Amino acid sequence: GRWGGKVVVVAITDGRANVPLAVSMGEEELTPELQKDKVQLKEELLATARQMRGLFGFNMVVLDTENKFVSTGVAKELAEAAGGRYHYIPKADEASLAGVAKDALASFGLK
Repeated sequence: GRWGGKVVVVAITDGRANVPLAVSMGEEELTPELQKDKVQLKEELLATARQMRGLFGFNMVVLDTENKFVSTGVAKELAEAAGGRYHYIPKADEASLAGVAKDALASFGLK
């Protein structure tokens, strides 16, 4: 049978993709060229989110801490690509992040 578990990824982000996946995985060194290509980084992020969306039992909650004055909207796009939930937290601190994450997990039937 199929495993009936749930996976919930709580992503806390300022909306700025700044490190390619290959660098995060230790497969490549971070070079100025890799760091500069923000469009490619964003596409890599959204492609990964779309792949995760297709996984059975996968859910994502994106907690956006980005300043609205310089907002790129990437966090919201991330949530949409993953089929997840988006929450903007303008004055993010430990308590507000924990509270929103706890409520989000409860909405998925998790404590």
